Amino acid sequence: MAARRATTTARLAGEYLDADDGFPCADFSLLVPLKRSREYATLRRRVADPKPLDAWQVDQLHYFVFELRPVRGADGLDATPVALFVMASNGRAPTSVLLVGPGREAGKAQVTDLRRPDAPFTIHL
Repeated sequence: MAARRATTTARLAGEYLDADDGFPCADFSLLVPLKRSREYATLRRRVADPKPLDAWQVDQLHYFVFELRPVRGADGLDATPVALFVMASNGRAPTSVLLVGPGREAGKAQVTDLRRPDAPFTIHL
């Protein structure tokens, strides 16, 4: 069952958040302001593990991926959504927060900007 739940996350990680890109690790001291942020507080109850699944940095931006509690996908299987937080090197709050979860159709994921939840978009996996 756990393998089925990880399907969305694994496909997303493999196709969009490729951990093998060789990017340097994110600055984990940024987790302190991230976890104190209004955005994290909004998602705190949905966060499955307080440790990030993945973390990297590119061009002074630090990316942290958190696993959220499973939800039922369009294919009837449980899917594991993720939250992607982006922090600037000198940031006190996230510059961006994206939620990625199962789409309304099998094989698709829905991406929602936490700051603009009324405008989600779909990506093909």
